[in-house]
Amino acid sequence: FSMTCPSATPRKRQVRFSARHDIILLREVIAQNPFGSKEPGRIWARVGEIITAALQTENFEVDARRCRERTMLLLDYYKKQDFPSLRRFGTERLYAQKEDLLHEVLELEAERGLLASAEGAKYQDEERQTRTVDELNLPEQDKPNITQMLSAEAEEEHEQMSELSAAPTAKRPCQCCCQTYSEILSFLEKRSEAEQRLREEELALRREELEIQRSKISLERERLEAERKERECRFELESQERQVILDLLKDKVLKG
Repeated sequence: FSMTCPSATPRKRQVRFSARHDIILLREVIAQNPFGSKEPGRIWARVGEIITAALQTENFEVDARRCRERTMLLLDYYKKQDFPSLRRFGTERLYAQKEDLLHEVLELEAERGLLASAEGAKYQDEERQTRTVDELNLPEQDKPNITQMLSAEAEEEHEQMSELSAAPTAKRPCQCCCQTYSEILSFLEKRSEAEQRLREEELALRREELEIQRSKISLERERLEAERKERECRFELESQERQVILDLLKDKVLKG
């Protein structure tokens, strides 16, 4: 008697990213830029395929989800300035490269947010413009009612004029045909002009906000560049100090 168990699907091996793997991933993310695509899932899948092919000899397999999660985790460390987590399992030089790449990825993510904001504002402007045009251009089913109303007013005015013509001393009333309709159109045109001015002011304010955001990004880049140079100088000084100590020890050993 033998029992046959259904074959279980082999579980995909969870790969561990090293500092070198992080750098390869970030470079590919910058090259493919899934943040700027309307189909980010497809771009992340491409990133995973490229990295898997490049690291085939290491049996390093990653999919779209793994690449996206690792990138967002590194970005989260970078935004929170969690430098110990970013430095883990890597040299100072690899960390400096990773930091530069993360800054570029952060800019790509920020640009996506700005574009989304601009597209939303554009959609709202188009909606306002369409609504104004619809109000100015009355629907076809309303036009016969307006025509009948104007015809009735014209007939009534004609009858009044005929009655008044029998009295020579009477003053003729002012003809004001379509006055109400003209007032409505004038009101809608003024409101459209006011909304247009408001849209222009909003766009000017949004452009100013974008400039401020770009200035902040530029200042942040300068700060990070200064910190990177400071770390490199400190690393160089520490290397020189270690070399001096080694030389002194070597001289002491030789003299002893």
